[in-house]
Amino acid sequence: MGQYSDRDTASVASKLTISTASTNGTNGMSLSASNVPPLMTSDTIVVSNANGGIPPPPDTKHRAVHQIKRSSLSHNYACVESAANQQKCSVIVVVKADGYGHGAIQTALHLADSCGADAFAVATLEEAIALRKAFELPHNNNHRNGVKRNSVTNLFLAPGTAPTDPRSRSASPITNTRSMRSPHIRILVLGPPVGYPRCFDDYYYYNVEVMVSGPEVAQALMHWVANPAQRKRTLVERAAQEAKQKALSAHPSRQSMIATSNHGTDDDENSGQDELEEQVKQPAQPHSAATLSNVSGHDLAKEVRAILISQHAAKNQSDNHVNTTNGSSITFVKPNNSFKPVQPPPSPPPATPKKGERFGGIEAAAHTSRMRHIAAAKASEVFVEDDCCETATSSVSSTVVGRAASRVKRRLRWHALVDSGMGRLGFRTEAVPRNDVSGKYDTVDIIKEMVDAEVHTDAPLEFYGICTHMAEANESSTYTNSQIQKFKGLLNRVRRAGISIPTVSTDNSAALLTPTLTHFEPDEILSQPDAHTRGYVRCGGAIYGQRPAFKQLRAVSTLKASVRHVAVLKEGESVGYDRAYIAPRDVRIATLTIGFADGYPRELGNGVGKVSIRGAVFPVAGNVCMDMLMVDLGPAEDDRIGSQVGVGDVATLWGPETEHDDEGLVRLQDLAATLKTTQSAFTCGLNKNRV
Repeated sequence: MGQYSDRDTASVASKLTISTASTNGTNGMSLSASNVPPLMTSDTIVVSNANGGIPPPPDTKHRAVHQIKRSSLSHNYACVESAANQQKCSVIVVVKADGYGHGAIQTALHLADSCGADAFAVATLEEAIALRKAFELPHNNNHRNGVKRNSVTNLFLAPGTAPTDPRSRSASPITNTRSMRSPHIRILVLGPPVGYPRCFDDYYYYNVEVMVSGPEVAQALMHWVANPAQRKRTLVERAAQEAKQKALSAHPSRQSMIATSNHGTDDDENSGQDELEEQVKQPAQPHSAATLSNVSGHDLAKEVRAILISQHAAKNQSDNHVNTTNGSSITFVKPNNSFKPVQPPPSPPPATPKKGERFGGIEAAAHTSRMRHIAAAKASEVFVEDDCCETATSSVSSTVVGRAASRVKRRLRWHALVDSGMGRLGFRTEAVPRNDVSGKYDTVDIIKEMVDAEVHTDAPLEFYGICTHMAEANESSTYTNSQIQKFKGLLNRVRRAGISIPTVSTDNSAALLTPTLTHFEPDEILSQPDAHTRGYVRCGGAIYGQRPAFKQLRAVSTLKASVRHVAVLKEGESVGYDRAYIAPRDVRIATLTIGFADGYPRELGNGVGKVSIRGAVFPVAGNVCMDMLMVDLGPAEDDRIGSQVGVGDVATLWGPETEHDDEGLVRLQDLAATLKTTQSAFTCGLNKNRV
């Protein structure tokens, strides 16, 4: 039997391991007992339980493994990036739902380090925070989490090169020994905010981009902007708490004492507390955060907040003496709940960019857009109404403009989601008259009010782009073209209102890779006379190899379990619940350590699902149980491969079996087609606590 041990893997997280061992397998259909296909290869990320996830001898507690092939991830990313570059776009990697069940953090780190991916999208704020913290962990060029980088064989082509045909399956293997990770990683939450307006504090603090998915979210965001005191208080308290945690982490002895105190009995509780207080009174060891280790986050926050309030009061007193014209003070329009559009200041003629001018980066584009609006306000007169409903006219001085441009450095980046036909979320594309009796507001007016708040009132916002989502993208579809026409109409209206759009994203995997779709015209969608616009595609399924219509992609996911029991079933005997399988003859039955509680669909029972063992394919026998399933190995008297299967053998339920195998004997796409569902429904349905 093949023997496996924990030394074949290096722990990356509580539920992930990356193999660094070099093992040799075969693709042969006939294998001896001493040549069992290896579960792990040097090209493998394994999503598994905390014990390492390798099917072992029967006396250990390993059960099932979800294995991810890194070279296929890199290959698929290269195909997506090449296709995106052809329409002058970059790639946002979608890693929502734990990376479609493939491990969001590990997948993102691999693509950032090995492929240079620098933008990622998730579904929830919690996913975004976990991903941001993972990217903030220390790393270097050649090692990460104790795993040698030079053990990874990448199929991603070097910068400046691309496959001759982005739809080709072939690629030259290149071994990367240096990390390609960008110092600036973007993280965007695709789903609507939950728990607003206070959730925007977390978006702001962790530098996560928010999707404004409708008027109600825009209104909540403006409420958040209008309450700077609460925003600063939350920011200071969170910073103080994190500083305290860092200080405690620098003193393991204090952490152990706190743990002992928290887990002690009632009798020694006071004693432990006395020891902790005594330790806190000791002089702090010299390190960067030592001064915070004996101060509570609440006390520190109060002290810092008092300083900020006094500084803010002094600044406000100074601002009250700034520029009055004819006895009237300057009054900027403040955000309100009505979304009543702010009258735009006259704008100078836009400057046409020089031919061949290169994109300077999204941050530069957003900054340029903001400064252009400020310059327009500076060069013209701003007409607003003060609290007494009198019109005050004044020229904005350079002092005020400079203060507005530099006072707030950190900004909450937001995107406007447009519903061009998906029907789930987003702003409508149709124009709404200013005198609409239903109380609706036009999408352009809402976007403009938020941009004006950023420019004129120094709101901590940064308009980052507009996006939409394709509902149907296939070779025979005409709906995609109708969606893009609606989207382009809104883009043109936004630009005519004097708003520069830093980024635009429309295509998902299917819309990008379907060769007959020509809906995305970069010269029309991305061009605007006064600023750069950067195009993006948001792809997840293609990168995980879950779009079978595109033959250039490779399978990434492999699900494996181990054989725990082999027995001969006499003719007429049954196995499993409801006696769904009755032996038509004397047969050999193998029991595997995986069931529907692990995420293997119960619908694949009774011969619908197939399992590969030792290079041969066998049907599932009877109903899939909660924790196990049975496999028909063939007639008991047969001397073929089924008779060689024994306890401890590796069973592949879907996906590639070896490092050089592209699809495997049991393909996930075939199982998904059989059940009339998607491949992501299989991988997302795996129970991460058990597999």
